[in-house]
Amino acid sequence: MKGLSKKNFAQVFFDLDGICQLKVYGKPALVEQVKKELGFYLTALESKPLTLDLEIELADLSSYQPSSNPADLPPYDFPYQHKLARGIIRFERLSQPPHRIRFYGNYFSRLTLAKQIIEPAIRWKAQELGFIFVHSTCLAKENKGVVLAGAGGSGKSRVLVHWLRKGNPFLSDDFTILSYGRARRYITPIRLGARLLWESGAREISHLLRFEIYFRTAFRRLLFNYAQLQKKLEIKRLFPEVKILESVELKAIVLAEGSAEQRKEISPQEMVDLLLKVNQKEMYGFDNYLSGLAERAGIKELGEFFLVQKERLSHYLEELPCFLIPAPSRMSQRAINELLNWLEEFF
Repeated sequence: MKGLSKKNFAQVFFDLDGICQLKVYGKPALVEQVKKELGFYLTALESKPLTLDLEIELADLSSYQPSSNPADLPPYDFPYQHKLARGIIRFERLSQPPHRIRFYGNYFSRLTLAKQIIEPAIRWKAQELGFIFVHSTCLAKENKGVVLAGAGGSGKSRVLVHWLRKGNPFLSDDFTILSYGRARRYITPIRLGARLLWESGAREISHLLRFEIYFRTAFRRLLFNYAQLQKKLEIKRLFPEVKILESVELKAIVLAEGSAEQRKEISPQEMVDLLLKVNQKEMYGFDNYLSGLAERAGIKELGEFFLVQKERLSHYLEELPCFLIPAPSRMSQRAINELLNWLEEFF
């Protein structure tokens, strides 16, 4: 990257509470998208020296040059595509940290970069260190937490908004980080559509921002949900007084499932299997890159991402109550209130 001007180069550092530390650098427009998503964890080397786990360079797809090396020698390249977004993900250093990844993307890749490349890479590295990300929100109170997991659109954020409206603390919305007996925060902007904005009861949102959120919701429906167009807001914008916790005692795991007709208790192993299905979808194929690396680089453990995850989740959940509930996205206001009253019993 030597010789690049400041106009063509940006560099930021993130520290996820010591769980994973990374440097993201390269094209400013791409780096800015990652900064928006992980801004809560933005840090400076001067304030806190880092032991980097990941280095990720972001560049235009037009600058990509294929390697002339054989397939079993680095760098290892894999094609990436999601709707209009296209790119190449390149793995360069695997033998020791910091692992180095380069991503070459087209214009549309900036819309998917953080969720489909950066965050899965973080989850990969964090799992090596014993931390499992679960696609969920975590309801917290009195230093205790209940994880509400589920696929995208199942209504997790809706439950969280009502929970926070009651003055409870905040721990996570999109993912929760699990270790034995503990749930840890993962703070990213919340996706906000018209219904969530209305149900949040937020009063300090400007008229212009409200109009943008309602417009995005209407436009998204016109596109039949083809694109994720919801406005993303820091939770403090919605609930300025909310207390953000770092870690809580894990009391239960609840999974929102669209096919569930009523609430029922399930075994921890059943819950593990269901969580794995949700998590696999949220890796956006990044686990396939790891399997490809295992084959091409001869590093067997890279191909065992979900096997390791299953073993650890089985250990972390073995003594926890686990429940399956219908998707809150389809619940009436009355049913949401009844769900919150039931969840209160765990605290």
